[in-house]
Amino acid sequence: MIEPDALAPEVSLTDLTATEALSLMDGERLDPEVLWREAESRADESSEFNALTFRLAREASDIRGPLRGIPVVVKGNIDVRGVPTTAGTPGLIENIATSDAPVVRRLRDAGARPVAVTVMHELALGATSNNAMDGAPRNPWNPSMISGGSSGGTAAAVALGIAPIGIGTDTGGSVRVPAALCGIYGFRPTIGRYPGTGIFSLSPTRDTAGPMARSIDDILLADRVLASRRRRNTRSADASPSDIVVGVSTSHLADLDPDVGERFERTVELIVGAGFRVIDVNVGEIVTAASEIAVDIVWGEAETSLSDYLSSRSGPQPRAVFSSVTSPDVKALLDASLGSVSAEHYEKVVRTFMRLRENFGRAMDDAAADVVLFPTTPVVAPPIGDDDTLVLNGRAQPTFATIIRHSDLGGTIGLPGISVPVGPGSRSGLPVGAEFTAPSGADDKLLDIVSRIAPVIAVETRPSALPTAVSRPR
Repeated sequence: MIEPDALAPEVSLTDLTATEALSLMDGERLDPEVLWREAESRADESSEFNALTFRLAREASDIRGPLRGIPVVVKGNIDVRGVPTTAGTPGLIENIATSDAPVVRRLRDAGARPVAVTVMHELALGATSNNAMDGAPRNPWNPSMISGGSSGGTAAAVALGIAPIGIGTDTGGSVRVPAALCGIYGFRPTIGRYPGTGIFSLSPTRDTAGPMARSIDDILLADRVLASRRRRNTRSADASPSDIVVGVSTSHLADLDPDVGERFERTVELIVGAGFRVIDVNVGEIVTAASEIAVDIVWGEAETSLSDYLSSRSGPQPRAVFSSVTSPDVKALLDASLGSVSAEHYEKVVRTFMRLRENFGRAMDDAAADVVLFPTTPVVAPPIGDDDTLVLNGRAQPTFATIIRHSDLGGTIGLPGISVPVGPGSRSGLPVGAEFTAPSGADDKLLDIVSRIAPVIAVETRPSALPTAVSRPR
């Protein structure tokens, strides 16, 4: 990590992580108002990347707490008072939030300042964030590529330096996938760790808010605020590397983009070289069984969940929202899936979900693994417009299913997971992410272990170092 004293004057304020900015504020070397103005300037400079939908006015406040004055960006399906919670769809353009979602309230109460709402995949039903209403948020490493979905605008805004911390939501990888494709961290907690009300959600069983950031320290900081509690000491900080066992999921290593395979292999080598124990873990049967129930959980809950969200808002009925969808991929998905899951089948699926979650924990116990590791995505960011198919190893593959092929395991059976940026590929120059996951409820242990491993494997890229960065006078 770069110490704050080494940052000034040669490093732009845009490059600061939240932890670094807070350290400068502690030493009275940084005014929070200057940080806010920097966020506004950076948003202006980065407009071509189309990461934002609504810019927020600065509110006078008594800036205190662990995030005092830190700018944050928020995904467009999370209520931020005074602006529409559109979830990226025309049917919710009049859905003005009268109060903050609890996750946003916790950020404000901790002193954070929301600066913008971000572009997302329409209704959070996709992995590219290419949105017919708002356009596609562009990848900060190459603007012709996607930023990932469905929280693509949040990931792009954080990578670009508009804010050091962003909040997205994750169903099948919608925090972890765009984090990986944009070269930042993304954490999906166990369901219930953060409050879920005030968020447009199609699947309460699977959906959760999650933070994104450019440093592991900022992820830990955001988690403490969003969870509204101190993390339990799991003693991994006191353990030697040889006491920590990383299980590499062999079922996640087939048919990888060469850049992903290369960076992941190097990641494992670094972990071994640092003294951590690495073993192979096979969870292939669980992965396959989870893939068979993934969509049924969503479509067994979607209409009821949306009705619950809209019921207190005098808003449109769910079917009216669905009928106004404009993104072709989302419309096709709705046409094929709405009403496809009976109540009886849904109950069966939920029983399978609970069994698979238990089986995963048992598999880790049997292997004596503390965490499981695999590439967050099997591909680097594909071009904008490849919404239906992408090319992987010379073959056309379905875009959505391919991008979430790895991350959907945790999203389906409710596992916490964190994507760590492990550097760009040598061929594409685009970022690769490595995901660590753990059994449901083991968030504290997962974060503790990753905080030990991240300094060994992570490639944390400052906005000024992006290939697309344009320098400006300080």
